[in-house]
Amino acid sequence: MKKITTGLLFGFVIASSLFASSQDALKKDISKIFTHGRLSVKSINIIAQDRASDLKDLNVAIGNIKGSLKPFLLLYNKDTIIMGSVIDRKSGKTVFEKFIAKNRDKIKAALSKAQQKEKNKEVENNKASISLLNGKFKELAFKIKGKNPKGRTIYLITDPNCPYCKQYEKNKLPLTIKNSKEVIVAPLFLNIPGHETSPMRSSWLLEKYKNDKNANMLELMHKASNIKNSTYKEVDKKFADEKIALMKKFLSKGTVRGTPTIFDENGNPAR
Repeated sequence: MKKITTGLLFGFVIASSLFASSQDALKKDISKIFTHGRLSVKSINIIAQDRASDLKDLNVAIGNIKGSLKPFLLLYNKDTIIMGSVIDRKSGKTVFEKFIAKNRDKIKAALSKAQQKEKNKEVENNKASISLLNGKFKELAFKIKGKNPKGRTIYLITDPNCPYCKQYEKNKLPLTIKNSKEVIVAPLFLNIPGHETSPMRSSWLLEKYKNDKNANMLELMHKASNIKNSTYKEVDKKFADEKIALMKKFLSKGTVRGTPTIFDENGNPAR
């Protein structure tokens, strides 16, 4: 999926003048503060020098990281956001410290509001996905019977080549199946590098389920995501073409923002 990631940032330099203009922008509209409270962040020092022209799409934001308000430099590089603490080389101090101290309550309120808005949007998208998967896109999903008749119905949108999906399916999905009434799995694909075989792998899974509703789908999911396994090439081409076209239509609805996406029958995240 398109993941927001963190990483070490070396060799980039920014001008001290950028700090002031960014701070003024934050003061003007506190509600638009960008937050990455869900990320595990490593602190990175950014050297301040007069070479701001070397960088594009540079933003400064404030995030609530593990309960602590911190300013960050955000460098947008295609689909990746690199985050770093903003340090003024001359003073050695973190920029915005006074601003944060003075506006702490307002910032926390703004972040809380933004996070709730994001959560509401996520639930809304999940509910839309449920409607689609229970409607005209029903053939894009298969069911795994759970072990708990009184448990929830869990939906899993996955990609055979997604490393995060593989981790979930290996480490958490068995427990999810144990605690749930059923798990409805939609194997799809994301059009990003490294996922070129995902459409065929997902189609192979759907074909296996179509041919045998009692098949061990968890085992087949592991097989489909094994990069060394080429069994997926055995899928019927006509069947695959039809399912891939349908996957594209489903993904065009915009309800899936990444994989794995896990939620219950009410659209609530169930990670």
